[in-house]
Parts: sequence; C-alpha cells; structure tokens
Amino acid sequence: MAQATAPVPFATRIRWNDRIKPLLIAAVLVAGAGWFGSNVLAPRVAAAQPNFLPETFASLPTGSVMLTNPDGSAALLPVRIADTGPARAAGFKGVGERAMENTFVLYPLTRETTARTSYAVDGVATDVEFAAIDASGTVVAVHGSVPGASRVSIVERHQYLIGAKKGTLENYGVVVGSTLDPESIRRF
Repeated sequence: MAQATAPVPFATRIRWNDRIKPLLIAAVLVAGAGWFGSNVLAPRVAAAQPNFLPETFASLPTGSVMLTNPDGSAALLPVRIADTGPARAAGFKGVGERAMENTFVLYPLTRETTARTSYAVDGVATDVEFAAIDASGTVVAVHGSVPGASRVSIVERHQYLIGAKKGTLENYGVVVGSTLDPESIRRF
C-alpha cells in the first residue's frame, strides 16, 4: 500500500527564509538609501557649493544697465532683474559666494519710494551692498549689509536699486553721483 505524501509548500521549496527574503530586504534598503541620497543629501550638498545658483535666482530675467560714473567713464553691468515682489524677496538668497562674483541684481520699482524701504538679505552667502538710484537716475547712496542681518534698509528716495557682492560696485566705479539712464535698461 502506497502511502500518500503531503505536498511540499512552494515557500519551502524555494527556501524563502534562507534565500529570497534577505535579498528582498537588501533590495528595499538599497532603494531607500538611493532615494534618500538623491532627494535629500544631493540637494543639500549642491546648495553648499560656492557656485550654486538656486532656481529662483536662475529664473530671473537677464539684462544690462549702463551707468556713467562721475569721472566720465561708463560701466555696462550685466544684471538679473527682480521686478516682482517674490523676486525682490528672494534676491541673492541661496546664491553661492563664487556665483555672486560680478553678478548684479536690479530692483526696478514702479515709482520712487517716499519712505524707508527694506530689502531681504537673509540666506545670502556673503555681504552685499546696494546702490540706491533716484527717479532721475542718479546714485544717491550705497548701503552695505552687516553680517547676520536679515534686511537692509534704504532711507533715501529711490526708484531703482542695484545689488551686488560687497566691493563689486566699487570695482565697476559705481559711486554716489553715478548716473543711470533708465532708457539703457535692456532685457535679454
């Protein structure tokens, strides 16, 4: 008389606990580590680089501005144009220090300000300075930020503001008395 043998379950035949389960656990761990590295660590490492440009800054329209200095020389400045509220609030925020070399941000206002106006500088990698330009196009003041400040206040009446890394305006000869021809503002 032949004795019936019970069928061997599939999990036992493929040795689930010995072979397959550890491989699946390892695959899930590797996938999780890959996701964490590419979505959390990589953006942080990239943002810490000195030549980093955040998307908010890179998406600003580009252009140029011609400034005539008091000594008669002229400076053609390549600018990013921050002409909206969110763009003015972002400004140089998150831009790497090396990426700020010879980079200017033009803040054109719709009308000349009549009161103290402040601009955000929190999250900026280095000290910045601003040239306040009145409605006639004359640079009336140059203000610099102090380390750790979150805002820079401009007390002079101005309709345009040009921001740059500290010392860059001076390198281009932009000082109080320089003039900007509003017609020279070009967008690319």
